[in-house]
Amino acid sequence: MVHAGSEHTLFLFGLLDSLTTPHYKIPTVVYLDASTNQYKASNPDGTYSEIRPIRGSRIVDVAAFQALLKFILQTIIASHPILTINQVPLLLIIPSLSYSRAAVELISKFVFEVLEFTAFNVLDLSIAASIGLGATGSSLVVNIGHESTQIMPVIAGTCIKYAGVRLDVGGKTINEDLANLLPQLTQDQIEALKTSSIFEVLNGHETSFYSSADLAESKTTSDDEFDVAKIVTEENGEKKLLEEEDEKVETKPNSELERNSFTDASGTKHFIGKERFQGTSRLVGALSEGIFEALQQVPDVDKRQECYDNLIFVGGTSNIAGLKQAVVIKLCENHLTKPPPSKKKSKNELTVNSAIAAYQQADESGDTSGEPNGVLQVPSSIKLVKHPEYFPEWKKPKEKGGSWADVYVLGGEIYSKQIFGANSNHGGDTFMDSDVYEEKGPQAIWDVSY
Repeated sequence: MVHAGSEHTLFLFGLLDSLTTPHYKIPTVVYLDASTNQYKASNPDGTYSEIRPIRGSRIVDVAAFQALLKFILQTIIASHPILTINQVPLLLIIPSLSYSRAAVELISKFVFEVLEFTAFNVLDLSIAASIGLGATGSSLVVNIGHESTQIMPVIAGTCIKYAGVRLDVGGKTINEDLANLLPQLTQDQIEALKTSSIFEVLNGHETSFYSSADLAESKTTSDDEFDVAKIVTEENGEKKLLEEEDEKVETKPNSELERNSFTDASGTKHFIGKERFQGTSRLVGALSEGIFEALQQVPDVDKRQECYDNLIFVGGTSNIAGLKQAVVIKLCENHLTKPPPSKKKSKNELTVNSAIAAYQQADESGDTSGEPNGVLQVPSSIKLVKHPEYFPEWKKPKEKGGSWADVYVLGGEIYSKQIFGANSNHGGDTFMDSDVYEEKGPQAIWDVSY
């Protein structure tokens, strides 16, 4: 099973009774030897050209993508030398709004004619995510990639592609905004900050050190202000400062600290102020409007409401603490038809607090199943889908909230057991086998894909 994103590719081999998280995570990159025009899996001497076959979730170099699949297969064979490839099926999980029909057909041809698999299928990432989370009704899946985002309603196990939305925003959007806030940090340091435990979105934290007004203030550039992203070393007289900051970090949660630190890949420690709670507003706004735009295209209002009650976020960026909740709150603020009553406050406070209350009220109700009753205007509630209590491997690592950002892989495992299992029909109904390929060609993939 393979899923290739713009930055990284996840893949696993084998289906155990205990469905596991992906076995491998590698960069989505191959290398071209210009002298022979051949692709290589590595570049030890630095003499080959780096080729990234996927950009913005789209396959931009089919030949390089095919080479990536070949190298993945070689990795698996090297780990399992007695493997007989004609007994192994391949499932490719894809964001269908981004992959062209021509690219998928060329990949199908390569899978059968070069890699010599005898069973193959492709599965839309949104359906896979819905299966993995047990969302048996309607849902909306938001796949936040590095350079793009796919928003897809899933109704009765089918992607509603005409309602799907593709946005040119993603993890890189946060990086760009953080770079403006913290110009003294390198791109690698900004990525380290974004993926660290101190970077989060504050949503109604009454005990936070920074208020909403503080976070909205423009960045100060006064010469006499302390540089909140200053590299704090243990040289000279700064060792004491480092120890004092570490003591504060140990005794208080991140949201109650004026500053907190992260360590970059070189081991250098950086202290960051309120910027660690900023940089997500543009992405949150775009996702909120994209979700609303997608669901406005679903004509059945009951199904549309059901989608609003089962929002699923996947992709590594969705691991940022508070990000999913911020999108829901933004949706409540802009589009909820029945906001809960609030005490008399300023216009800005009323809007934000009503949205937060609406989110909390929906989240605490816990009822994400069944058809909404008497829905006249949609959405009347907006909720994140509940994560299942089983699948213990997917609850790790706990400090990141589990591995649910990759839950489409779990859905792919469940799907594979159904279509490739001993009791499934052979090629033609649930997947394409070599006989169907010989008869109909690569176009037959569309008869069995979802």
